Amino acid sequence: MPLIPRNDNSLLTPEFCLLMGVTFLAFCNISLFYGLNDYLEARHIPSFWRGVLLGLEPCTALLVRPLISPFLSVRNCLHVVAASLLILMTALLSYSAADTLLALAGVRVIHGLGFVLLVSAVAVLLVAFLPPNRVGQGFGIFAIASLLPYAVLPPVVERLLLLVGSEPRVYALFAPALIPALLVLPYLHRRLRRMDLDGAAAHRRPTFADITADLRSPGIGRLLAANGLLFTATTVVFFFMKDRLMALGMHNVGLFFSISTAATIAVRVFCGRLMDSVNRAIMLAVTLTALAGVMVLFSVTGTVGPLYALAGLYGLCIGFAMPQLNAAMFVISPAHLRGLNTNLMLFTMDAGYVFGPLLAGGLLNAGVPSASLFACFAVGPLLGALLTLRLAGLMRRHAPDRTRADG
Repeated sequence: MPLIPRNDNSLLTPEFCLLMGVTFLAFCNISLFYGLNDYLEARHIPSFWRGVLLGLEPCTALLVRPLISPFLSVRNCLHVVAASLLILMTALLSYSAADTLLALAGVRVIHGLGFVLLVSAVAVLLVAFLPPNRVGQGFGIFAIASLLPYAVLPPVVERLLLLVGSEPRVYALFAPALIPALLVLPYLHRRLRRMDLDGAAAHRRPTFADITADLRSPGIGRLLAANGLLFTATTVVFFFMKDRLMALGMHNVGLFFSISTAATIAVRVFCGRLMDSVNRAIMLAVTLTALAGVMVLFSVTGTVGPLYALAGLYGLCIGFAMPQLNAAMFVISPAHLRGLNTNLMLFTMDAGYVFGPLLAGGLLNAGVPSASLFACFAVGPLLGALLTLRLAGLMRRHAPDRTRADG
C-alpha cells in the first residue's frame, strides 16, 4: 500500500503534476551539460582531467545516496527538496567563477550533492502520492518527465550559446528556472499535513541482514550489474557524441539528442503493454545486443545522414532496456525490499555515470581516438545482454506476479 492513504484512484492530481514539474527541472540540471566535455577541451584541460571533472558530479551522487537514503522520509523530504534546489542554483551560478581546475572540481561536487538530494527526495514523495493501483502508470510518467529534458534542452542550449557565447553563462541563465520549484513547496507541504502519515511506520528501515540476503537472491546481482554496464555505456554517448557529430560536419548537434529522446519517450508511451506481455529477460537480451550494435555503428559511420537513423535506433533500445531492467527488478524483489532495490538500481546508475567518463578519459589519454570510444563501450551492453539472458527462466517463474500496465 502507499505511504499515504488515498480516497480515490486519480493519478493526475495537482500534487502529482507539480512533483513531475520538479522532476523535469531536476533532470534539466543534467541534460544541460551534454556539451561540458567540449567546453573543458576548449579550455585546454587534458583528457584525463576532463574525465575526472565529468565524473565528479555523479561520483558525489554515488557516495552520498547510500548515506542519505535510510534517513529520508515523507515527513522531511520537502525540506530536503528546498535545500537541494538552493544548492543547485548556487552551483549553476558558480560555473562562471570557476577559473581553476580545483574550483571546477568543487562546483561539480556541489552540483552533484544538490542533484542527488533532490532526486532522492522526489522519489520518496512520488511513492507517497501514487494511488495503489496506478503505480505502473505513475512511474511511466515519471520516466517521461526525466527524459523530456534530454529532448528539449540541447537545441535550446545550442541557440543560447550563439547569444551568450559560453557554456557557463548558459548554466547561470538556468539558475532562476528552479525558482518555480521552490514556490510549489508550500502547497505540497499543506497537502502532506492533511494526509495520514501513520502508515509510514510500517516501512521499516532494511537491516544489514536484509541487505545481504537480498543481494544473495537469484537475479538481483545480475540485474544490478547489467544496469551499471548499461549506464556506463550511455554516459559516453551523452558526453562525447557532440564531438563525434561536429567532426562529421553535423552542426545541429542538439537534433541527435532530440531524435533519440523522442524515440525513447515514444516507447514509454505506446509500448507499455508489449513490455508487460513478453519475457523481460529475453527482451532485455535482444535490446541490449541491438544497443551494442548501434554503438559500434556510431564509431564506424563516416557520414552524417545515417546518424539520424542511428539516433532513433539508439533511443528505441534505451526506451525498452531501461524500464525493463527496473520492471524485472520489481518483479523478482520481495515486497518489503522493493524500495531498497530501487535505490540499488539508482546506485548502479550513479556508478555508471562515474566510471563511464573516467574510463573514457583514460582511453583518450592512452591514445584511443574519440570516434572509437563508442565501439569500445559497446562491450558493456553486450555483457549486460548475456547477464539478463540467464534470467529467462526466473522471469517465467515470476510471470504471474507481473504488475499490470494499468496499475
